[in-house]
Amino acid sequence: MEYSGYSQVNPQWTKFVASHSELGDLDRVGIVERRRIFGEVEAKIPPRKIPEDVANSSITVDTFSITARDGYEIPVRSYVPGSGSAENRPVLIYLHAGGFLFGDLESGDLNCRTLAARLNISVLNVGYRLAPKWPFPHGLNDSYDATAWAAANAKTRLNASPAAGFLVGGISSGANFAGVIAYQARDAGLSPPITGLWISIPVCILPQAYHLLPPEQREQLLSLEQNAENPLLTKKSLADIQAIYGSPPEDPRISFLLNKDHNNLPKRAYFQICGRDPLRDEAFLWQKLLEKHSGTRSRVHLYTGMPHGFWRFLEMKSSQEWLDDLLDGIRYLCRPDDEVKETDTIIKGV
Repeated sequence: MEYSGYSQVNPQWTKFVASHSELGDLDRVGIVERRRIFGEVEAKIPPRKIPEDVANSSITVDTFSITARDGYEIPVRSYVPGSGSAENRPVLIYLHAGGFLFGDLESGDLNCRTLAARLNISVLNVGYRLAPKWPFPHGLNDSYDATAWAAANAKTRLNASPAAGFLVGGISSGANFAGVIAYQARDAGLSPPITGLWISIPVCILPQAYHLLPPEQREQLLSLEQNAENPLLTKKSLADIQAIYGSPPEDPRISFLLNKDHNNLPKRAYFQICGRDPLRDEAFLWQKLLEKHSGTRSRVHLYTGMPHGFWRFLEMKSSQEWLDDLLDGIRYLCRPDDEVKETDTIIKGV
């Protein structure tokens, strides 16, 4: 019951939904129609604009491809600041959202530009393959292959040094990939190692695999039922997505909480968690496992009473603040270890 109180609907969301009745009872439609409805609602709201300082910055943006393990050419886009030393510049691997089914390089373009310009980091935006044309594990493999490429080529291609900070992260399905990659990189001895994770509204384990967790962990996962009818991601839609993506629930390459060893993972993590998200408790469970077994220190932005990915709708104050939160979180991942003593949770949306 530790986080159950954060499911109480946020007044900002109540006011927003009152003027957008089409966001009600989305289980009546399929995944594709659901996405169309989201797009229609977003189209009625002024879009997030590139900040003037970012638009006028000297970052270099380059779109190219990286060859995947099976020969596929993965589209990627790099964002490289024009000033400063590569030796001290961290790199971030950016993995977009989209439920394993949607999204592309444009999905996170504004975020990547802003992070590169304001934090003086190099960013690699990955256009991984999507289901149903490319089911599990193609998108994951693309994301890992791009991460490994960056480890080897950051200095020459991204004007950055993973030794100064090697960050991997993303939103929703992208956060799932980042979590899986943390284990894969550890087991493969990736060098330089990943130093920080950005984990935003992540899928950490599929509901069909909950029973495989130890009882003391399973009993912490209350949000799936508590938030089963969350407006933007429901228990039913999670099952629909998994069926299309084609991932075996028990495979740790999707349900990474099932890994038996949580040691030697990155020492820093930044979590974005929504209180009204069915995935809420999975994220908190992983944050605790990281801290216990790897000594990971985390910053958590907890958006009380808000549903999964609410920030796409900019009418709300919390949505307008989200990009600043992201900047704060990535900045946290780049801070020297001696400046970070413990995990802190910041309640947002009150």
